Amino acid sequence: MLAVVLYHFWPGRLSGGYIGVDVFFVISGYLITSHIYREIQTRSTLALGRFWARRVRRLLPASFFVLLVSMAAVFLWVPATVWEVTARQLAASALYVQNWALATDSVDYSAQHNDASVVQHYWSLSVEEQFYFVWPLLVLALLFVARVLRRRGVGAAAWTTTRGAMIAGLAVVGAVSLACSIVITAQMPSVAYFVTQTRVWEFAAGALVALVFLDRRFPGVPATAGAWLGVALIAGSAVFFTAATPFPGWTALLPVAGTALVLAFAGNRSVFGPRWWLSLRPMTFVGGISYGLYLWHWPLLIVTPYVLGRAPGFIDKSMLLAAAILLSWLTKLAIEDPLRKGRLLGTPARAFSFAAAGMAVVVALSYALTVQAYAAPPVDAAALHNPCYGPGSLDRARSCGPVVGTQAPNPAPALVSRENTDPLHPGCQGNIGGTELVSCDLGVDAAHARTTVAIVGDSHATAWLPAIEALAAQKRWHIKTFTKASCPATAALRVLPSEKTDANMNDCSTWVKEVSSALAADKSITTVFTAAFSTAYSYRAPADSPMGTPAVQGYEKTWQDWLAAGKRVVAFEDVPRTNGQYVPTCLASHPGDPLACANPVAAAFPSATMAITHAAEAFHAPGFEHVRLRAQFCDAKLCYPQVGSVIVYRDYSHISAEYSRALAPYVSAQLH
Repeated sequence: MLAVVLYHFWPGRLSGGYIGVDVFFVISGYLITSHIYREIQTRSTLALGRFWARRVRRLLPASFFVLLVSMAAVFLWVPATVWEVTARQLAASALYVQNWALATDSVDYSAQHNDASVVQHYWSLSVEEQFYFVWPLLVLALLFVARVLRRRGVGAAAWTTTRGAMIAGLAVVGAVSLACSIVITAQMPSVAYFVTQTRVWEFAAGALVALVFLDRRFPGVPATAGAWLGVALIAGSAVFFTAATPFPGWTALLPVAGTALVLAFAGNRSVFGPRWWLSLRPMTFVGGISYGLYLWHWPLLIVTPYVLGRAPGFIDKSMLLAAAILLSWLTKLAIEDPLRKGRLLGTPARAFSFAAAGMAVVVALSYALTVQAYAAPPVDAAALHNPCYGPGSLDRARSCGPVVGTQAPNPAPALVSRENTDPLHPGCQGNIGGTELVSCDLGVDAAHARTTVAIVGDSHATAWLPAIEALAAQKRWHIKTFTKASCPATAALRVLPSEKTDANMNDCSTWVKEVSSALAADKSITTVFTAAFSTAYSYRAPADSPMGTPAVQGYEKTWQDWLAAGKRVVAFEDVPRTNGQYVPTCLASHPGDPLACANPVAAAFPSATMAITHAAEAFHAPGFEHVRLRAQFCDAKLCYPQVGSVIVYRDYSHISAEYSRALAPYVSAQLH
């Protein structure tokens, strides 16, 4: 627990402290399997109702209490822009499926950059609760199979006993889970971290230690050395692992093996063994409050920056850690121990009723929080016709006053932020993985349109759709969309440093070629608009197409192909980069001070990486047009997060639908 908490507070000091969760999974497997085995040996059966009721009494009271307090803290101090995501995770945590919610978000392009919620840490508790629910059922199934085999005289006698069947069955389950963990970690590391099947083997490892050694104590120097080796493996993993370490694949074998060694060989009570040190009063005190400490430390760490208006420093974090310890101790005294030992939840029926009621309350309040998040003032339609609304505010000739506008953001930050989870045209953008051509027909019906245009590129191209739609309404265009998350339309190979394999890069390359073929085959398409978040990528030449400067030549090659197919090509230059924060959240956190979220021009336009801008500036060919809109985002010094009371970005890089729509006249003015 100390490893996890110190990692969360000071990740640079203990870069692999996250392995504390894996240590805990092994211990849970050890303890729960020991309890199950003893009960079966004593009673010849396992009372599932009583087993699950004990877990409810032990875990759910404190869990629900911290969820409710966290929800109240979010309502009081956290901007409404993150309430919907938080509410969804609060409900998932109450239902103990938070790990699956986070796994889903990890492959959802629009959710990948969500800020950490106050209950993100409940993912491991969800895995643990799923283990508590399934594990006794698995054990009973193994015993049933062993009983059938024993009656039929099939199999060795040793493996049809209670202990033998549990060892054999859990070893197989653990081996399958470990294989899944290694494969999924290599292919989808962000998913692998959260999903249950990649962690089951860690519980199985603890279970096998419990069953194989049966609480035997091993004296002597070899056992002491083995225990210290286990401590060294845990400590070494915590110190030397980093966020870049593939996890929880084969690398998780080190802390898991270390924990297994400590459990197996730490029976020696000598002062020279780790058992003596781990049994000191300060250590057992932390162990006693560890559950509460895990629950409390994270929401304190997440909410505090909103309360302080800045990132907490070392002293702030030290005080937060002390507060977390105090709250954990009070929670143990006032909630955990009384409800675990008292009569209020003493029967399975009462325990299960409490669990159902607690889940229902948290889910209902989470829904209410989502509703409240969007109870913002409606869009002021009259303001849309004000010449100083939106980018017009940057036009000095209009004398509009402050560039950011004189009114509160219209629409409000929470409504703009919602565009990330409730897109304008859901299903019209391809996923980051795969090569499927996802296309939508928008604008004027094709039968009544003057012409058909296409929009091609990554999610930044998708963000320009409101502007293209506004132009389509004026010019009677039919629109075909060809966009794919994190896939710019370039003949070069786009590279993302965060990706550990080349799968998405290769899929993107294939997709671009298929789009070009589709455009060439569709004679109704006369114009292709394209845009990209080109500063997010690096580029390299494909093996079959040498390029001196792939970042620029890749875009040029694609445009040449489209021009050769008889299309007009219109390229948007790079949108200015933000300071990295979610802009609506930053604005909501600094009401009345939008400039706190602005970015200097030099940082907004990193010249070395502006690939599509450089390509558009260098490319000259009949039928090619370059849309320049820098003056509608920035002045000589700053690029603004809010212009003319309109929020420019819906997240950390994509322009909002409102600002895209407001830029339509400026796009139109540059088209020939």
